[in-house]
Amino acid sequence: MQVFKDFLPIKSIPYVEELLCSYQIEIKIKSERKTRHGDFRVLSNGNCLITVNSNLNKYRFLITLIH
Repeated sequence: MQVFKDFLPIKSIPYVEELLCSYQIEIKIKSERKTRHGDFRVLSNGNCLITVNSNLNKYRFLITLIH
């Protein structure tokens, strides 16, 4: 989780950590994509994968992650 903390506003970190602990979610940070800020999918093992672009500011990263 430490890697993701660098991309989030400080006050949002406990909330995001709680969400990640409550659900089986894997987060990957991707290089810039022109067509989307992030992506969500359910993997074949039942876990969830969220990808978020690395070039987003902290607040857009947060909104993209939790929406």
